This record gives sequence, structure tokens and C-alpha cells, in this order.
Amino acid sequence: MYFTYSSGETKVIDTAKLPVTRKKLRPVEKQGRTESRRLWQHVTKSLKEGNIDEATEHKHRLEECQRGEERQRAADNKPWTPKYFTKEVQKDFY
Repeated sequence: MYFTYSSGETKVIDTAKLPVTRKKLRPVEKQGRTESRRLWQHVTKSLKEGNIDEATEHKHRLEECQRGEERQRAADNKPWTPKYFTKEVQKDFY
């Protein structure tokens, strides 16, 4: 994998040589309602079981729900507020 520092220096990392680190996650029932693993748990389960049609249906329902929430925010004139990022004034990035 190649990446470039902001200084312009480029580095190569052989990811095959990196140690595997297990994820440390809270149980799904203790996660917030918008946390990714909680939201996508049914899609993931269906994929692990090899049930693509069911995974697709779960994904479709989840995305439609998110679209509906966005439409409601737009109707209420309430912008989405990211939890961990803030937009810098007069800059076009987070």
C-alpha cells in the first residue's frame, strides 16, 4: 500500500506483514442507535449466511429509512450534525 504524507514524502507499507489486531467493540445492544455495526447487523448476518436476497432487502430497508430521516431533516430545516467532525469556516473540508 502506498501513501503520501502532507510533506510530499511517499511511503510503502506491506500490509501482509502487519499483525492482525482484533477489533474491540461494545456489544450491539450497548451501541448507539446510529452506530454502524448496529445499523448493518442484519445485512452482515445475512451475508455471512450466504443469503444475498435477504441481505439486499435489509440493506434496502436501512437505506430507505436513512433517506426518510434526511427528507424529514430537510423539511424541518435541521441539518445533519456529525458527531466527530466540524466544518472549518471558509474551508470546503472537514
